[in-house]
Amino acid sequence: MSKRLADKISIVTGAGSGMGQATTKLFAEEGAKVLAVDISEKNLAQWQGVENVFPFPADLTKIEDIDRIVAETETKFGRLDALCNIAGINDLSYPLEATDDDHWDRVLDLDLKAPFRLMRRAIPFMVKGGGGAVVNIGSYAALRGNHGPSYTAAKAGLSGLTMSIAFSYASKGIRCNIIHPGGMQTNIAENSGGEYHPEGHPRLSNLVRAMPLFCYGEPVEVAYACLFLCSDESTLINGAVLSVDAGMSTC
Repeated sequence: MSKRLADKISIVTGAGSGMGQATTKLFAEEGAKVLAVDISEKNLAQWQGVENVFPFPADLTKIEDIDRIVAETETKFGRLDALCNIAGINDLSYPLEATDDDHWDRVLDLDLKAPFRLMRRAIPFMVKGGGGAVVNIGSYAALRGNHGPSYTAAKAGLSGLTMSIAFSYASKGIRCNIIHPGGMQTNIAENSGGEYHPEGHPRLSNLVRAMPLFCYGEPVEVAYACLFLCSDESTLINGAVLSVDAGMSTC
């Protein structure tokens, strides 16, 4: 039985931890060659010598690093079949009045501008190779607005960006879909650079605990969804919004 991503070339951002780590591992096991992108060289060290994984340190908020990521893919592999925009931070549930411009820009720069820049650079390269699949990682917050304004706006914007690309590039062989995870067992709070806001976080926590099914998912659950959306099993799926949240978005 052939592997589901046999011989496919992929880029996965946020590959050093959490959902990006789980996706990198699963893609490599399923036969893909993965350019594993992360800002932390320490986290990327786990991929040294791992078959099919090529660690690549980069800061996604820097345009020159975006160019380096795609240029490396062009040089090393000659094509790109799948792109998973997974790297991200949240806004630590900062409410509107506590969200200054620096806080807003930090979240939007990584969660929305970086995927936009990477897709702008990578998709024309994918088109030249005959097409491919893009998966963006959004959030349950984009559907319900339960985080602070910066994270909610970034993930809602990413959802709209996904739809625009799905519509505009379908005829060129590009599929673009978005996954909205619910609560996940990741270190996103640590990566987001501080403590949760004392007002915003209890409000979110109380809401989640009151839901009919309260659970935190494992990152591999999102990785399996990425696998499906990047495989040839989903060739008619384009512009889809897939919630991986144990039903949180029904509440």
